Amino acid sequence: MAEKKKISVLLVCAIGMSSSLIENKTKKIAEDAGVPFEIKAVDIPVASRWNFEEQPVDIVLIAPQARFKKRSLEKAANPQGIIVENMDSVAYGMVDGELIFKQIMDAIEERDAKK
Repeated sequence: MAEKKKISVLLVCAIGMSSSLIENKTKKIAEDAGVPFEIKAVDIPVASRWNFEEQPVDIVLIAPQARFKKRSLEKAANPQGIIVENMDSVAYGMVDGELIFKQIMDAIEERDAKK
């Protein structure tokens, strides 16, 4: 049986406070689902300097308070085939790792179906 590819997520938040809670909860849901998973929460300045060619991820999720960065992140990430999405506001507000994990998996599944 082929080993599952690890899913790599970049979580962009204003200052990285609440995102660490989301990071931990989402990681736990992925672990429970048996999905190899890596999620890294960064603040806006770090995300703005991120080199998607050298440090590729599968998806960039943007927290509600950082949504104004979406266009510039898409410009940097999309040429590498990286998904950029706004995080579900309700899931973010409730720190719902399960909903966020589902959003990530649905986006990756949709991208892969187009390949």
